[in-house]
Amino acid sequence: MPATTTFPGVYLERLPSGVRSIAGVSTSVAAFLGEASRGTVGVATQIFNFTDFTREFGGLVSKYDLGYAVRQFFMNGGSEAWIVRVAANAVQASVPLTATGGATVLTLTALDAGDFGNGITVTVDWKTPSPGSTFNLTLATADGTSVESYSGLSMNSQDAKFVEKALASSQLVKATRAAGLAFPNPGTSTSGVVADTTAALTPPAGQPPRTDLRIVVDGLPVITISLNAAAVSGGIGAVASAIQTQVVGISTNPSLKNFTCKPNGSNDRLILTSGTTGENSSVMVLQGATRDAAAALKLGVASGGTEVDGTSALRPKPTPDPGVLRGAAITTATALDTLPKADTHQLQLVLDGGVADTVDLISGGLAAGADLKTKLQDMATRLQDAVQALRSTAAYTGFTAKVDDSGANPLLVLTSGTRGPGSSVSVLAAGADTFANTLGLLTGITATPGTTKALAGGSAQDVSPSTVYSSYVPSGTARQGLSALEEVQSFNLLIMPGITDSATLADAAAYCQARSAFLIADAPFDTGIQHMVTAISGPSLPKSINAAVYYPYFFISDPLNGGANRRMPPSGAIAGIYARTDTTRGVWKAPAGTDASVVGALGVEYTLTDSQNGALNPLGVNCIRSLPTFGIVSWGARTLRGSNAEANEYKYVPVSRTALFIEQSLYHGLQWVVFEPNDETLWSQIRLNVGAFMQGLFKQGAFAGVSADQAYFVECSSETTTSTDQSLGRVNVIVGFAPLRPAEFVIIQLQQIAGQAAS
Repeated sequence: MPATTTFPGVYLERLPSGVRSIAGVSTSVAAFLGEASRGTVGVATQIFNFTDFTREFGGLVSKYDLGYAVRQFFMNGGSEAWIVRVAANAVQASVPLTATGGATVLTLTALDAGDFGNGITVTVDWKTPSPGSTFNLTLATADGTSVESYSGLSMNSQDAKFVEKALASSQLVKATRAAGLAFPNPGTSTSGVVADTTAALTPPAGQPPRTDLRIVVDGLPVITISLNAAAVSGGIGAVASAIQTQVVGISTNPSLKNFTCKPNGSNDRLILTSGTTGENSSVMVLQGATRDAAAALKLGVASGGTEVDGTSALRPKPTPDPGVLRGAAITTATALDTLPKADTHQLQLVLDGGVADTVDLISGGLAAGADLKTKLQDMATRLQDAVQALRSTAAYTGFTAKVDDSGANPLLVLTSGTRGPGSSVSVLAAGADTFANTLGLLTGITATPGTTKALAGGSAQDVSPSTVYSSYVPSGTARQGLSALEEVQSFNLLIMPGITDSATLADAAAYCQARSAFLIADAPFDTGIQHMVTAISGPSLPKSINAAVYYPYFFISDPLNGGANRRMPPSGAIAGIYARTDTTRGVWKAPAGTDASVVGALGVEYTLTDSQNGALNPLGVNCIRSLPTFGIVSWGARTLRGSNAEANEYKYVPVSRTALFIEQSLYHGLQWVVFEPNDETLWSQIRLNVGAFMQGLFKQGAFAGVSADQAYFVECSSETTTSTDQSLGRVNVIVGFAPLRPAEFVIIQLQQIAGQAAS
């Protein structure tokens, strides 16, 4: 009755009918296991057409049957499949990415095991809005068909663009930051060059002073800085002191308490440094809300400054690698005294294999007395400036000359402005001029051409007779082969193209029995008719009502071989015929007969006669026949328990699959029953629900019998569920159906009418 009746009148209430519709489950979702050129091993991937297969698993490969079988499945009527790639001893390709210091900081591992991952190239650059802290990464397959780009990545695990999180969506690789990385450097924010802070902070007449900026240290709340008149007029030291004092005074938090702001050695840049180290250490300068001073002081990346966080030094260095020339060590400072000079000031430089350019450093010799590193650094700066001015191409404008003083004696390192193959640096003497030799650029040098960073080490062995069982039926908890299908909620057909190993087929049939699925098996390869009789009679094929075998193989045109004939195991095409028949006629119709044509088949390996077919059919072998007018057709509908000798009630494929269909439909459709009160009310609802489902199938012609009473029954009452059952929490439902068995043998009796004498 209505929950609340307050006024006199009519109240409405909707009552449940007790009918819960049971929907029929899908009957032709196929699961394929086999070898492919790419794809994750041991993971079930759902596809809906052959284009999906090509994208995920690389398409057709001549030495593997899987791609061809999947193609045949969709050609013959299939619409949905799950693919599990199988491989023996599969290894994923990977590449370590190093920081500028040489330590490995990030490893990229191909998602797909095998040599496909070996072709994935990696490009890293620091051309981001925060070039001091973040990096960009681009991945590309060898054929260029797949390219992925990620921008503004961070090595900070707390950052929204942490590289591991950002690449979690990649279809090519998985990123793993090296374990145990130490981040010893504090985060900093360095201004651009400001020659005169007082002038920079003093606006034109009539405008407000430039006194305000905002600072974020280690991700803490924003701190607003206001520079007083003394700081504005006191020069860069006064500005630095004012900023540091205000930040330090905010809190006892080490990030702020130990914060520093100092001018650089040339007193033309401000350097703000976090009070802590670690991956979260950072200093970010934002523009002031009103009287902005950040832009005037060139602080913050938006104003031309550089911000470096605690992870910056452990970012992957830019790749591909550039061409590099490392000079010989220079041992004495006096070797550079007065250079360049009139007879020692030229060298010839070749970048990226181009023409030799003369580099002339005639102006301004180095002063005597300075230390060797200082002199060499001065020379490197001059050399870099001179080369960059020679040409406008990337090799020249990006050219660098630096000093490496990590060893006992310093040396020059010259680097091309380009990267990857073709990038190179070489130095020649300019006639009799000894300048190049004096700088250590002619003898004892190491020139390294640019190289591309790419994943390597991926491999996968083809499945062999010795590894087929372990590849398809893994031991332990490994997710590969059949066990990968545990992640698939429901599938109906299992196909392993070309797999004829008896132990593997036996386990596959048992797995189908457990999952209420049906195995379509291929006959042993290159088997003659008599050998097929032996195979079906022995242990080569599993004796299961959830499996069927088809014979012989047939031929298709091979797109990879100019359309030449290719011998194909029939399982993929037969699965497509199952799907087509289910759609057009129903699962209770045998997937055989003149309308069960094998689309794409050009011929059969063995053309069977009626008598040969007659020898195989009673044993449970479903033959593929070439018939006049009808072409190549499936001409059998027996399970592997379908021999006449067994007389099994599930000898026919449609009977077995109809039972599976009803079982799974009722399993999913009666979930609502669990935890309902176990009494006559529930039993009557079950009878009503199941009866409605079975009646619907009867009207579709799924059962034998001219009336519902002859076609099916549903029992659920106190007779099926006793008080003991109720005490144990059980409710028993008995469902029976009269199966439609196919007409295998059409017998025509012909009789003459005896002649009669005319009257």
